[in-house]
Amino acid sequence: MKKIILMLCIFLLLVTITTKEAKAFYEENELSQITKIANQNGVSINTWSMYIKEPIQHFSTMRDLDKSVSVFLKNEKEYTWSPKKAEKDHYKIEGKKESASLGIAEKVLIIIYSQNGKYNLSITYDIKGKWNESKWPAIFNMYKNKIDNYSTFYTIQGTANIENSLYTEASQLLADFSGEEVQSLNENNFVSLSAYTKHWENKLPLGDNQYMNLHIAYRETSEPANKVKITIGTPIITSEY
Repeated sequence: MKKIILMLCIFLLLVTITTKEAKAFYEENELSQITKIANQNGVSINTWSMYIKEPIQHFSTMRDLDKSVSVFLKNEKEYTWSPKKAEKDHYKIEGKKESASLGIAEKVLIIIYSQNGKYNLSITYDIKGKWNESKWPAIFNMYKNKIDNYSTFYTIQGTANIENSLYTEASQLLADFSGEEVQSLNENNFVSLSAYTKHWENKLPLGDNQYMNLHIAYRETSEPANKVKITIGTPIITSEY
């Protein structure tokens, strides 16, 4: 009896630790932070996207690469795959699937190309959907292994009513990320800020010891003058704006 109670206590302890780790990872996730700050700034989020990029795989022969692709396609039966298509300097295979219950559409892009005597394989995932905060935990858990192991970038799009200029509003949003502006484009109806925040590990080098891992864009719409379209990306905006 004591042994059963001990095993039960150990099990409950492991569940508690795992749950706390998962919750901490979820709360530290960039998309969770972006949506929280966006909501604090009155942004009504409409859509979101997640771009996951696996490390480039290198092969000595095309035969070995083709074997790897065949195994990948065999394991990913949920996707509808296009035939292998020859482009200018590479081959492309595209897979698509949708999850109506989670409101997302996913695209996998396989690129095959040769460089420096090697045959290279690039695999990227592009997940998009209408934003629904209640469904994000389930989506997050679905892709957690990939998020944890591969380079992952996020983008959200939404709208907000503003009282100041586009640049002032964008700068105020940037301040809530504790971000530092490194590049900007300031036009009459459009503002784009490239920035760096120490809160996130992902970053793109810009040269001269500068890095960027946050992108914010404000664009006027055809709606009332004080309503704007807002896009936030880490570190690149993965959808058009």
